[in-house]
Amino acid sequence: MIKKVASLLTLIIVYACATVQGPTGGDKDEVPPKLYQSNPANQSIKFKGQEIKLFFSEWMKLEQLDKELIITPREDIKYEASLKKQELTIELEEPLQDSTTYTFNFRKALKDITEGNLWQNPVIAFSTGPYLDSLQISGTVTKLKDNTVKEGYIVGLYTTAYDTANLRQGKPVYFTTTDKNGQYQMKNLRNGKYRLYTFQDNNDDLLNNSQNEAFGFHTEIIDLYDSIGTIDVNTYKRNEDTLRLKKYSPVGKDFIIQYNKGLVNYQITNPRDTNQYIYTNNIENSKYLKVYKENFPQLNFDTDSTLLMVKATDSIGSQITDSVYFRLRESRLTNDTIKIIDKPKAELISGKQEFLLTLSKPVNQIIYDSIQLRIDSIPIYTFSPEDIEQNFSKKQIKITTTIVQSTIDNIIDSLSVKHQKLLATDSLKDDSPDTTIVSDTNTKKEAMSRDLSRRTSNIGERQVNTSPSTSGKLQLYFGKSAFRGIENDSSQQTEVSLSFKKIEDHGTITGKIINPGFPFVVQLLNDKYEVIDTLVNQHDYKFNYVKPGKYRLRLLKDINNNQVWDAGNVYTLEKPEEYIFFNEEITVKANWEIIDKDFDLSVDKQVDSSVKN
Repeated sequence: MIKKVASLLTLIIVYACATVQGPTGGDKDEVPPKLYQSNPANQSIKFKGQEIKLFFSEWMKLEQLDKELIITPREDIKYEASLKKQELTIELEEPLQDSTTYTFNFRKALKDITEGNLWQNPVIAFSTGPYLDSLQISGTVTKLKDNTVKEGYIVGLYTTAYDTANLRQGKPVYFTTTDKNGQYQMKNLRNGKYRLYTFQDNNDDLLNNSQNEAFGFHTEIIDLYDSIGTIDVNTYKRNEDTLRLKKYSPVGKDFIIQYNKGLVNYQITNPRDTNQYIYTNNIENSKYLKVYKENFPQLNFDTDSTLLMVKATDSIGSQITDSVYFRLRESRLTNDTIKIIDKPKAELISGKQEFLLTLSKPVNQIIYDSIQLRIDSIPIYTFSPEDIEQNFSKKQIKITTTIVQSTIDNIIDSLSVKHQKLLATDSLKDDSPDTTIVSDTNTKKEAMSRDLSRRTSNIGERQVNTSPSTSGKLQLYFGKSAFRGIENDSSQQTEVSLSFKKIEDHGTITGKIINPGFPFVVQLLNDKYEVIDTLVNQHDYKFNYVKPGKYRLRLLKDINNNQVWDAGNVYTLEKPEEYIFFNEEITVKANWEIIDKDFDLSVDKQVDSSVKN
């Protein structure tokens, strides 16, 4: 029995000794692991081997080495890696190039096994020749339109050879990635001439896909013969794929024309009748054009076709013209009814107004009598064809008019007085029960409304009808069937409540643009960097009726004076138009005026455009 107990104790002791347990209690280990030794040594020369060893101060773990390890200059270097406790071994399948300086950047691949602390400065550089290349480049990558820093972007140096000199056809010779502060640094570079590009690389192929990956570039060839100063780069997203027609065919009851990217404009022509407007719905960011069968009611299903010429324009101004054969097949599918999907703005500033609304499909007919300005339910102005425009696709409607607040207030007051007089007159003349008074009053109100509808009064520069009212609610009214589609479908009744902005509920921002030397646009941005208001070439600028909140100011160097931002050319290194940011966030309060927010563009007083968020 004593022998059995002794044996059991021996087993317990052996098991306890063999079990590795983490320490309990104490402070968390935040000390990063250190590289004790490497072969080749960092910054060494004349390395001729095919085995690289790294020895660390503590046990390590290896994660996604194939993704994290960057070897420059970039070559198709194949290797096998193994990690044993504190030692990492990399076996190269082939010898390295002679007289070349190599940099191995492990980024986030190596960390200690206990707390996951990353190896700091995880780079070793060595040369296979008698000297080390020692040139370097550094800088910061930011998003052009909001100046935020961009983490994880590839920054690469490319040779100037024609077939590999850009981020879409070739791959960089030297490259690195930006850190959380948007900063990058490339060391141990060989002298020569390079192009510098930066881009998102979502699929890790070292190529930029402009359809869904942002990019940027330095606008000059870099002649690298000595280490140079900081090169900061702005990035933006712009689909620069070549525009092309993918396919066209009947789909459901209609005909679909599909492109590889979105369109900003298109024109479809019937060569047999060049004056015919072809009703088409652009869907999915205009990649798809749906041509309605109702354009050609005479065509028979499946057997008949007609030639159409389609001219398409994309966001970078490229145009292509294709011929397609329109045909149909019979289908029981029906399309959705036309409807208003974007309503006009509801808050007004007294004066000229532009009301924009977007419909779900092209408008074939507008019933102008059904589009009115109303106070409560009483029309005071019916819009005419002169007030209304359609865009090229017939999906966007612009209503232009002038509405002066003081005139609207006078009309509301006048209608209120008339209404009160009408009620007072009715109550004196009629001693019948309440229900009869209401009935009689309604009859007289309708009669007065018909009488007053023949009279007019000005709303600023417009003629209006007047009739009694009570609450004074101003509305933009679209009656049922105000808009009709080519498929004989009609829009539903829609009202937009309108109100005038009150100056006491808003603030103002003023400033000067000093010594610009170029055309410009001043933009007021909200905290999401959305454009709230713009002013063009106003040296003494003022933003009125600004809602309380936090804002930024941005100035566009509008070199060609077209009032929109223009991208550069990534192939010719033509510079995109520049944004300059005011160096502070602005807090606007109700009934406050923010003054002296100046952009001083003098040579020695440049506005700080490097604000980081």
